[in-house]
Amino acid sequence: MGKKIAIIFGVLVLALMVFMLTSQPSAPVKDASRPELKPAQQTQPKVVNEELNLQDSEEIKKIKQLQNSVANQPSEGVSKRYLTSCAPCHGANGKGVMAPKISGKSKDEILARLKDYKENKVPNSLMKGLLNNVSDEDLGLLADEISKFKE
Repeated sequence: MGKKIAIIFGVLVLALMVFMLTSQPSAPVKDASRPELKPAQQTQPKVVNEELNLQDSEEIKKIKQLQNSVANQPSEGVSKRYLTSCAPCHGANGKGVMAPKISGKSKDEILARLKDYKENKVPNSLMKGLLNNVSDEDLGLLADEISKFKE
């Protein structure tokens, strides 16, 4: 039952990632001192838009791979918090899927990095969002768990 919940939560996290990747940025603020370019004067070629679509489809493929990798990896001895928050990107064993490998690092190193993400010293909206409501005590427990992953 716990694995099913972890997989469902992992899928929800991945759906959030897809949403963040595909959402359009807000309209730029117009600067009255700069003249607006007419369509004939715009310098951005259509190729850029095609490249963005290709990049988006590649990201979607990666996210689908993440879903499968978390579902197929053994998760014995791994907490629900790690499985739902970290495993979709870092893998159930910390070897890294889409995000960097985190296995083989010390508890202090992991804890310092998690705090940097939480405090936005290292800008990463996904990590900050995941760690926003995590207490320092839970961060310590998570860092301790991750530090036990074999390299």
